[in-house]
Amino acid sequence: MFLVTSVAVVASVGSLGATRVNSLVDTTDFFRTQVVQHLQNVGSDASAPILKVDAIKYVITFRSQLPHELLTQALPLLSAHLAHSDTVVATYAAIAIERLLVLKRDGLLLFAPAEVEPLAQAMLGHIFGILDRADSPQRLAENDYLMKAVMRIILATRTNILPVAPAALAKLASILAEVAKNPSNPRFSHFMFEAIAALARFSCAAERSAIDQFEATLFPIFQSILQEDVLEYMPYLFQILAQLLSVHQGSGGLPDAYASLLAPLLQPSLWASQGNIPALVRLLQSYLQIGGAQLAAAGQLQPILGVFQRLIASRTNDQHGFALLLAITQFVPVETLKQYMKPVLTLCLTRLQTSRTKKFTRDFVHFVAAVMCIGSQDGTGINMLFDVMDAIQPGLLATLLGNVLLEALPLVVGRVERKTTVVGFSLMIVSSRFQSAPTYAPLTGPVLKQLATMLMDNTVKDTKSDTVTSATSASAVASDEDLDSLEVEASGYQAAYAKLATLGEIKIDPCPQITNAAVGLAQILRP
Repeated sequence: MFLVTSVAVVASVGSLGATRVNSLVDTTDFFRTQVVQHLQNVGSDASAPILKVDAIKYVITFRSQLPHELLTQALPLLSAHLAHSDTVVATYAAIAIERLLVLKRDGLLLFAPAEVEPLAQAMLGHIFGILDRADSPQRLAENDYLMKAVMRIILATRTNILPVAPAALAKLASILAEVAKNPSNPRFSHFMFEAIAALARFSCAAERSAIDQFEATLFPIFQSILQEDVLEYMPYLFQILAQLLSVHQGSGGLPDAYASLLAPLLQPSLWASQGNIPALVRLLQSYLQIGGAQLAAAGQLQPILGVFQRLIASRTNDQHGFALLLAITQFVPVETLKQYMKPVLTLCLTRLQTSRTKKFTRDFVHFVAAVMCIGSQDGTGINMLFDVMDAIQPGLLATLLGNVLLEALPLVVGRVERKTTVVGFSLMIVSSRFQSAPTYAPLTGPVLKQLATMLMDNTVKDTKSDTVTSATSASAVASDEDLDSLEVEASGYQAAYAKLATLGEIKIDPCPQITNAAVGLAQILRP
């Protein structure tokens, strides 16, 4: 088999296997006549397990060339080999299964969730059986190929994973508790948390009440990890907590368990670690999304704004500060928001004056536009912005618009962000506060010119993550398509902070009623 493989492969890539083969070698016929016989019986080739490995490697190498029916035949055979007594053979089987489950043809996954479901329980059971044999946290975490296969099986099964979710959750929780004693393999850890996040996502999507079991199982382990200060796992915990909390959207407020956790999450020691910051901001966004009014009523906005103040002062983290501020402005009642707008804008203006950067200016422009979109029908946001700016300094907004904001308008990136900017500044220039003031009215033409420049910029494309319906139902998970080909390298894995691909960003749309920026501009300018 090694000789045939060497001769047959003309070109290959890691993600697809062989992409071009020697026309003189019939790889399909060779699979039928020579390879499959080594896979049909797990106990065969006992004296020469290398033959098993070569047969499995053949499937891995030629997976893009073999027809669908042969790969459908191979998948259960590979699943059975996860129970092989030789860990090397079982590991190669796990690698092959993982590669087959991510394989696409004509833009679609080769194996649909309904095809994977009948094998999921057995595959997961075999893999967890291998992991159970480890006698230490280090030995448990050394084989990341097995955990990557667990992650992929869950992703490939989608919501069909629900029947086996309780058992899978118990095993993953047990593994987490063990490896947390001495984290040693970052890739294993990342795949483990991706698997937990995917299991939670699809289980709760299929049956919302499943959230209770996830919280009951994971919270004690999370609490232990926080108490033991396992730094490597902190960012993962915060991301999964954000995911679990998002399931409670529409439930009427923050559950008690999360409400009691808020104060510890705001401790400066947690925010001192750079790796924690993106995950903690994402978690606070979920808190605001689920219980913004509740937090405001309880007087808990001030410490959150203290976090914003810390982030906004840093060139490294100011974008996270604006992400948090955007959630505050969109999920907190306007009457509460008004009392905090003056100190917030003062901080922003101070930073603009003392340490302006292109990134900061761009994010500030988007934030100002988002504020002006609040209560777009009655001008609530625009009036609030004018009042606060005039309270800081009369005519300040006109000066800021002419000297800073106008030039920075085209810098805003992202479809939703640019739409928000176009809509917000369009609402501003047609407002009575703007048109009735001699210092503002002459700026109408220049603002429109910059907005037109933004609309004619064809370099900004729509993305799946940009698609949201409203601020209060902001996108909180990655799309199914984004998970089909999930790889650690592509999902932003780093030693300090590894973003879970299963958990998307909260993409807040302050003007969901307008789906197209150009149409929105036309509607707003129409007499």
